[in-house]
Amino acid sequence: MQEVKSHEQSIISFRQITNSQLSRTHVFRVGISHVITSITAQPATIFFVLFSLVLGSAIAFIVPPLRGPDEIAHFVRIYSYVHGELLPSAELDGRKGTFVKRELYHKLYFFKTAGEQFATARQEGMRYGQIMRLYDDLAVPLQDEVDGAAIFAPFAGTEGYNPVAYLPYIAAGIVGEKLDFPQLLLLMRLFGLVAFTAAVAYAIWVIPALKWSFVIIALLPVSLYNRSVLSADGAALSSAMVITALCLRSVARGPDQAWNRAFWMTLCALSKQAQIIFVLLELMISPMKELRHRWASVAYVILPSLILSPLWVFAVSADIAAWRLQLEEHHPPEQFDPVWKLVYMWDHPSHFPLAMWRAMSGWWHRLWQELIGILGWQDVLLQSWTYIMLTGLLVLVPFQKIQLDGRTRVIIITGLTAAGYVVLVYLIFFLIYTPVDIDHVRGVQGRYFVIALPAAAIFVASLINRQLPNGVVPSIAIIGSMISGATTLEALFRVHW
Repeated sequence: MQEVKSHEQSIISFRQITNSQLSRTHVFRVGISHVITSITAQPATIFFVLFSLVLGSAIAFIVPPLRGPDEIAHFVRIYSYVHGELLPSAELDGRKGTFVKRELYHKLYFFKTAGEQFATARQEGMRYGQIMRLYDDLAVPLQDEVDGAAIFAPFAGTEGYNPVAYLPYIAAGIVGEKLDFPQLLLLMRLFGLVAFTAAVAYAIWVIPALKWSFVIIALLPVSLYNRSVLSADGAALSSAMVITALCLRSVARGPDQAWNRAFWMTLCALSKQAQIIFVLLELMISPMKELRHRWASVAYVILPSLILSPLWVFAVSADIAAWRLQLEEHHPPEQFDPVWKLVYMWDHPSHFPLAMWRAMSGWWHRLWQELIGILGWQDVLLQSWTYIMLTGLLVLVPFQKIQLDGRTRVIIITGLTAAGYVVLVYLIFFLIYTPVDIDHVRGVQGRYFVIALPAAAIFVASLINRQLPNGVVPSIAIIGSMISGATTLEALFRVHW
């Protein structure tokens, strides 16, 4: 009798365990099904991730070492962060920099010189295959210089960049420190591509509308390229897209997750100084009359940016490479001092607006092309029809209806943010890069303004509030992205290889 009871208890225990396992299996299957459903419900996100990783990886391999804009300067700054130099400490002849191993310095110098020679001799048939063969012949003898004294390498304008803009590159530098330079550079590029693709994908995921607008902006040739080489622009665009998406989501759903907005707002403001203007986006989340009730939340989101960004600028005393202007012409040094220049602007209030207008009106065609994509050392142009086609598609894709309370408030704040960013970029370059005897603002490139496109897309969509026929917007974004990827790869391969 005891054996029968024991047997029955065993059966009951077995059934309980089996039911428990079945219950866990069911929960697991339901969880997986929910994840798959959530992912498949986000076609824009899936499309972006696949395109960005595939095309970005191809670009990372095709672009020769140090052929990205200011890529050598970015590499040297990243190198200093990898070796624990948070603030620029080394200085030579008034230039800030760091000391690099002799072997690495010669490799950097080799590719820098090769790039300069290529830029002038490529019309004569010079290709990077020849340069890479020369490097292979050079690399072995350089191993003998491992124990040589370190050599000073200037930052050349990147001393002002916060480590936030370089986080994935720094991680790659630590992981691949023993690699040869070309392999290390490629690893850094791939780390950056994956990290910034993930950030933009998150922005597309959370934004309640205009997902396909964000897709085509993030897959413009300039965006795709800068995400695939060493650049601060990858972090700048991705963080700007995330905070823009989070603020629009809070408009639609209510001001939730302030900690999330505070985190991304701070990353955005620290990526580049001009992006501090994005703190304005927090003001569009609720009506102005409610600000007095949620002032603590607003302060929680924006104060870290308002404190840390100016504090960083003060700490690094960056000069944005104003030394370049002094190589061929001389100007009094105080003309590159922001404080002196602000006093000058007070005495001459019309000087900056006129200088900005002349810069925009005189170089609008170049700025427009750079906004879409002039690659390499700003010397690799896409096929001419590409600029017209992508501009047209970029204008059409925000034609969507947005169901939001406070649409007028969204229009005003996003318009001020986009326009304010443009003005702030010109103001920064006027303060620290433009002598007062020059009648236009120097140094501004159209690629800087891609950062303002997400806010501009929301402004246009909210202002027009008209819907294109069903399915047209995704088709526009997909066609534009395919054009961007194909023409970018074609241009880079045609020019370099």
